[in-house]
Formats: sequence, C-alpha cells, structure tokens
Amino acid sequence: MEGRPLFLFPTEAEAAPFRTLRPDAAVAIIGVGMAEAAAGTAVQMVMNDPTRVVLCGIAGACDNRLSVGQVVEVVRDRVEGLPDAYAFEYECDPVTGLEQARTLTVSRSGDAMRNVSVVEGDMPVVEQMEGAAVAAVLTNLDYENFIHIRAISNRVGEPFEQWRVGEAVAALAAVASQLFTE
Repeated sequence: MEGRPLFLFPTEAEAAPFRTLRPDAAVAIIGVGMAEAAAGTAVQMVMNDPTRVVLCGIAGACDNRLSVGQVVEVVRDRVEGLPDAYAFEYECDPVTGLEQARTLTVSRSGDAMRNVSVVEGDMPVVEQMEGAAVAAVLTNLDYENFIHIRAISNRVGEPFEQWRVGEAVAALAAVASQLFTE
C-alpha cells in the first residue's frame, strides 16, 4: 500500500461495494468505535506509507439539511460529551467538492443530539463513531493528508430498522471510487 491512497472503513459491509468498484485500491478495515478505529488506524499507519488517508463510512444526519444517501465531506470533528476543557476539534481542508459537514464522534447512536449548540450551527451536522479517533491518531503522527467522507444512512433518533444502510454504502462507494484514482 506504500505510496498510494489508503481507504479506511469501519466495517467490511461499508467497504464491500467500494472494493467492487475499485479492486485496485488499498483498503483497510479499522473497526467500529473510537478505541477500535484508533488502534486500527495506528496499525495501518505503521504498516503502510500512504500518500493520503481517506476515512469512509456511514453516518446519521442530525437535522434536515442533509438527505439520506447523500455523501458529505467532514471538515470539522470532535468527540461528543467531553468537557470543553478537554475537547479538541479536528479540522480538515475540503478537497472533494462535496457538501461540507461537521461531525460529532459518539459512542452511542443519538448522543449527538445532546449538543444543541453544535447541531444548530452554521453547517450540517452528522454523527458517527470513528472520525475523531482516526483524526487524533493522524494528528499525533503529524500526518496531514487526511480526508473524511460519510454517507447519510439515517436521521439520528430513527430506529435501526429504518436506516437505509444499503443505499448509503452504495452512494459512498460511488463517490469514494472516483477519488484519487491516480
């Protein structure tokens, strides 16, 4: 994988449609949740020397500014629930042309809705479970070439049975497969 973009996915279910469209791409499964994602990312960075890291996955929309199936580029992320004195906001420069979003990394679906000031902010907000952990690892390794994209599978608060995961991962694969084909 050295010298190529490395696409990170929390689960194989999220990665499988992408692998079909880009069988040549370097792909790694890093696990669900902050601990697994941080450990998985650290291992991949030690084992590989990618030209860039692209974190891909599904997310829940916190408001109506985003549609289910839409793919967004995350430009700001933080762990939800940490006291402000310990919270760090990770930022990425936009590079894809996708709609920009802010995300909260949560441990449990629905936790983002506790932070009303962020949810009602200047840009759409999504919740997911890995982003800030991956960003923390890359920041601590002084690695700056990081892109984070998410496909909306649901509205936060909807029961899992209503999530449209298949639609979201198909949209994610379609968009991600067009990125960094060099």
